[in-house]
Amino acid sequence: MESRRYGSATLLDVARMAGVSRSTAARALGGYGSVSHELQSMVAAAAEALGYRGNALARSVSSGRSHTIGVVISDIENPHFAKAVRGMTDAAKAAGFDVILANTDENLDAERAAVQVFLDKRVDGLIVASTSRSDSAHLLDVVRMGRPLVLFDRRPDNVEADWVGTDCYADATAVIEYLIGRGHTNIVFLSATTKTPEELESGHPLPISTIADRVRAVRTAARAAGIRYEFISDAMSPERAHEIVASLLRRPDRPSAVIASYSRLALPAFQAFREAGMEVPRDISLVCLDDAEWMTVSSPEVTAVALPAYELGLKAAEVLVGRIEHSGPDQRDHLLPATFTERGSVAKIPAGA
Repeated sequence: MESRRYGSATLLDVARMAGVSRSTAARALGGYGSVSHELQSMVAAAAEALGYRGNALARSVSSGRSHTIGVVISDIENPHFAKAVRGMTDAAKAAGFDVILANTDENLDAERAAVQVFLDKRVDGLIVASTSRSDSAHLLDVVRMGRPLVLFDRRPDNVEADWVGTDCYADATAVIEYLIGRGHTNIVFLSATTKTPEELESGHPLPISTIADRVRAVRTAARAAGIRYEFISDAMSPERAHEIVASLLRRPDRPSAVIASYSRLALPAFQAFREAGMEVPRDISLVCLDDAEWMTVSSPEVTAVALPAYELGLKAAEVLVGRIEHSGPDQRDHLLPATFTERGSVAKIPAGA
């Protein structure tokens, strides 16, 4: 009789070789139900001998689990999210879950589509870095379905779900107070948002909660100290950030310090300083609300807030797995501390200078 081609064996073939019923073989390979260790070993040995490759969809239908997690990220080119995804995949793998990733490029329609695809694929839970604070009907649907959901980094309004992030308001407040303490009285905050400076100043609602918290912190702390501050927006790419900063430096009232909202804006700002013949921090100071490796090899090194990106991703996946396994923590907010690292990019301005 012709031998069965390796890898084309069926579940029934495995059951026959192991001397068990088809349902027992399915439970042993699917990891659900009650099967003794001895029978599990026999079935696993038979599957290995036959080259059996199980059907993941069939196992998910039988067990009610797909052992997959859907991750929706807004910008995978952002090093913060890239490191976070690594943490998510490491934690998921350790718990026996695979990760399916979708990148939305900060596009809300793409986010909605990704969430729906993951639900159709029967993922066991979702981690979402949402593009919008207010337009979150698709996330509310996930919650209503009872599918575990963890909100990552950004915090949409009115979505009752686990959230993993940092205190962006406190971190930004600490940075501007540090600048004020070093004598800076004319500060610019450079951000990646399409809102105009006038809208930022007036407290216009922002779609992303992290930027909203930082803007609010800068406005509140600067007003309390009575110093001059300015919001500069539309730095939606490194190229655009470079153009904006180069224009800023040509002004007669240029600031003494620039706060960059994240590292992909700080680098073009640093380059624009150099191209304009300015020395950091003698001529202008720079702080970033996000750390990056290049900031430790630049001259001078750049003062920054180091966000625990990998640990945040690890925590998000651990919380989600806990919810899937019905063993999650009691609290819904999972706040990890950031680290302010003082380096050499901020000058101390003498009083009255």
